[in-house]
Amino acid sequence: MQSISFDRAADVYDDTRGFPPGIVDLVADSAAAALPPGARVVDVGIGTGRTARPLLARGFHVTGVDLSPKMMRRLLETLPAGSPRPALVEGDAGWLPLAAQSFDAAISVHVFHLIARWRQALAEVRRVLKPGGVFLTGYEWRPEDSPPQVMFEKWREIVGSKRATTHEGPGVRDFEDVKKELFAMGAEVDEWSVGEWATTRTLARHIETIEHRTWSATWDIPDDFFAQCLAELRAWAVNEFGSLDREFTTPRRFIWQRFRWP
Repeated sequence: MQSISFDRAADVYDDTRGFPPGIVDLVADSAAAALPPGARVVDVGIGTGRTARPLLARGFHVTGVDLSPKMMRRLLETLPAGSPRPALVEGDAGWLPLAAQSFDAAISVHVFHLIARWRQALAEVRRVLKPGGVFLTGYEWRPEDSPPQVMFEKWREIVGSKRATTHEGPGVRDFEDVKKELFAMGAEVDEWSVGEWATTRTLARHIETIEHRTWSATWDIPDDFFAQCLAELRAWAVNEFGSLDREFTTPRRFIWQRFRWP
């Protein structure tokens, strides 16, 4: 398993992973309240700056690390004129090219499932934090039994049953695995949700996000094999839910987790 660079997604990332209006400020204000004022923050997997841009606007000093130079170029291209700029470093989270105990806080959103040596990356986060520093992680929540979640799990099942190789090999994990590892490292955590919204989409639209290879879990599947899996998923969805034109509304919210070491 190798860590995943998002070069191929740089031009569409913000359009496919954005928050609805108003949620960005709620998430950013909540993060700002959880961090030391004016802190030096390292954003692990800064990408196009979805998390970093609002923190910069709120007076934080941000250094970003990412495997993808194209994503970081996109960040700089989309910063408003006159905005503070982050320091950017191309590198792997498993070997952060940063000095020990040099940051007040670290932050990472939707990244650790993409990192091959994720335990080593967590140790690196701990290394670069000053004593008393905090590690803030976040993710979007939706019910496990919601159609998009069930459909994506079915997709993984179909691909796995046919023995395809994807980047989600034996090292795949969820947010609970990361939390358990940080507990084993002696961290304490507090957790809270920020904002609530809902998305209404047809089954066909959910399948399109897979067909268009929106998510990194679809990127390394060969085209001919991909088409077979997609046809099987469509047939399963019709049998499970009915017409692909049927709409479902899915509730969502954002979850922050703040880890600290006593």
